[in-house]
Amino acid sequence: MNTLILGSTKGLGKEIALQCRNKGWHTVEVGSSIADAQNDNRTFLNCDLTSAESVELLIEKLKNLEPINQLYWVAGVLLKGEFLDQDSAEIFRTIDVNFRNAIPIVHFVWKQMQDSAALSNIIAIASSSGKKARFDEAVYVATKFAQVGFMQSLGLENKNENLKICLVLPGGMKTQLWDRIPTNDYDSFLDPSRVANKIMSFVANQQESYAELEIPRGSL
Repeated sequence: MNTLILGSTKGLGKEIALQCRNKGWHTVEVGSSIADAQNDNRTFLNCDLTSAESVELLIEKLKNLEPINQLYWVAGVLLKGEFLDQDSAEIFRTIDVNFRNAIPIVHFVWKQMQDSAALSNIIAIASSSGKKARFDEAVYVATKFAQVGFMQSLGLENKNENLKICLVLPGGMKTQLWDRIPTNDYDSFLDPSRVANKIMSFVANQQESYAELEIPRGSL
């Protein structure tokens, strides 16, 4: 199994990468804070999702690897605060990382998988914010709504019976996203390792061409 994890260095992505390796799968771990390297059954690839040029370079690197069997789209940043107070740099960084610059990577993998007879999966980690408006998260919520609509539409377009599409909608998780943002109910947030286990179990048993998994805060 050749598994690409987009956003693998922290939080949920790191836990998913670990569980994939524990299963003996080859992982292609992508992040902005790592350097390109090969280590046993792991490939590390640098990619900065704020840069379209970095994304193009990543795709060229992926062309030199074995075809991807699984894509976990985990990368994301959180932007909180009233829209009135946010500057354009913050806004466009959130849009680029959470949605726009991930799309060419998904497109590359999608084309591979549509032509493949191998069992394959595309799993997008959105958020409960992808279906619910929230005060002081307008731009973040917009990117998650976009991710949800995009994945639901891919589910309609999928023509390969061997490809399964999964959209995951977790509640708040105990990740680095909250390091600089005080919150009063952090104790109720989800443990990323438990979320990773829940997702991988769901994906392993998925029968439908398209499925959604909601993981409310406090449910694990």
